[in-house]
Amino acid sequence: MSTNQNNSNASAGLNPGKVLLWPFALAGWITTAIVQPIINVFDYVGRLLILTVQALWYIVTLRIPVALTLQQMAHLGVDSLFIVGLCLMFTGMILAIILAEQAIDLGFGIQYIGGAVVYSLAKDLAPVLGCMVIAGRVGSGIASEIGSMVVTEQVDALRALAVPPVRHLVVPRLLACTIMVPVVIYIAGFIGVAAGWYPVYHMPAAHVSQRIYFDSVFTQLDYKLLWICYKKSLYFGIIIALVACLEGFATKGGARGVGITVTRAVVISMVLIFLADLILTL
Repeated sequence: MSTNQNNSNASAGLNPGKVLLWPFALAGWITTAIVQPIINVFDYVGRLLILTVQALWYIVTLRIPVALTLQQMAHLGVDSLFIVGLCLMFTGMILAIILAEQAIDLGFGIQYIGGAVVYSLAKDLAPVLGCMVIAGRVGSGIASEIGSMVVTEQVDALRALAVPPVRHLVVPRLLACTIMVPVVIYIAGFIGVAAGWYPVYHMPAAHVSQRIYFDSVFTQLDYKLLWICYKKSLYFGIIIALVACLEGFATKGGARGVGITVTRAVVISMVLIFLADLILTL
């Protein structure tokens, strides 16, 4: 009796129907693992485009909160100048030292160091590194501020008062980043270029004079280089503002959700900045 029962359990465990379904279950799991991330990317891009169109509608129709925009320009732009300028100042000094060492080792003219520094900073380093710092400071601030308003139902209160949250919260921050990020990057970039002269002047093997350094800078610097720097800074500022606002509106789960929102906003902004930099450089 017990032998028959064990045989019946074994035959039940080796159900042919279940065996035939295993490949389909495996194919479904693989499909979900591959397709779901793609769906998530398209969903995120779609929500980002919808937010962009809504913000542009208020801007084009001149329904702009001017006072809030000026306040955000001071907060997001002017207050970020010190940390961005400090970052690019050290970047310019390090870059100048590296270029001077290479010039000495390889034997090419040290009189071109200033031009190489301004070219490298304006072409890529100043917009990318500066906007990374701005994403960490400004993007996290925007995401945490809007996320806190979402979890405390202040955004719902704005809707109840017939105040569009996009017009009241997104448009001022988007305009502030669009206007102020290129300005901050320009000022901080020139600080970095000027600071690059100091270490190469005091290097005994190089000792590049101020005249030689800045003659090389102004020889290399032209409108095309300034336009590239402006274009990248403009796009990166738009990315920072839109991603931070979108993540702020998607906040859930109280204080812990705000922390997750800030992390996501900064990480996604940095990834998109690198992606946009690659596209604009090609």
